[in-house]
Amino acid sequence: MKTILNLIKIKLMYLSYVAKRFSRFIYWNLRLAQSDLGKNVRIHFPVIVEGSGRLTVGPGAELMKRCSIGLSPGSRIILGASTRIHPEANIHAGKETTILLGEKCAILSHAIVRNGKGVEMGNNSSVSSYCNIFPREPGYDGRLVIGKGSNIGDNTIIDTSDDVIIGEQVALGPHDIVYTHDHDYRSDSFAAWKGGVHTGKVVVEDGAWVGARVTLLPGVTIGKRAIVAAGSVVTKDVAPGDIVGGIPAKSLLKKQSNA
Repeated sequence: MKTILNLIKIKLMYLSYVAKRFSRFIYWNLRLAQSDLGKNVRIHFPVIVEGSGRLTVGPGAELMKRCSIGLSPGSRIILGASTRIHPEANIHAGKETTILLGEKCAILSHAIVRNGKGVEMGNNSSVSSYCNIFPREPGYDGRLVIGKGSNIGDNTIIDTSDDVIIGEQVALGPHDIVYTHDHDYRSDSFAAWKGGVHTGKVVVEDGAWVGARVTLLPGVTIGKRAIVAAGSVVTKDVAPGDIVGGIPAKSLLKKQSNA
């Protein structure tokens, strides 16, 4: 008798789950229907679209299975022509925020782009799989700009507590970390990681190449066509055309810059 009662309870729970999932699926489709969809848009269901903001999908763009688009009140997400949002990718625009992806951009599988100040990706730029791009300090937010033809490598973490400006034709290697905030650890009144917050924008200029597993600390600028060797920790600005490496990163070789 107990087994039968438990089976009934489980069945009722399952039916409740199915009903909730079905209602969410209907809601996602309704939000898609309310979006501005260009010609020849390809959608692989289910696609998750939630929130009251506005979604625009350009001609030939592709939304793949279980990608998620979050739209806070007053926000806009604009996907350019032939842009692709891959499976399980997550894009979320904060209140009154615009996220603009140009033509032939890509957000690859399981990547997260969440922002409350504004995102702009130039044509043919991409964010690779499993990247995490969002403010890592509550109450802080900065803009993200990725220039034309630039790529962010797999598993990269970009903290947008302050602005992150990436130029054109930039390559960030896999497993990079970009920090735009730090804490004042000098006071004995707090845990070391709970002190006052300091932020500083990070800039990577046109044509720079940042190798794999590099850490860029708040406030640094990587100059045009500079190279940062794999595994480095960059604590200060890198001059245009310089090649740096190590912990902390130091100049290894000056090469000719067209800056």
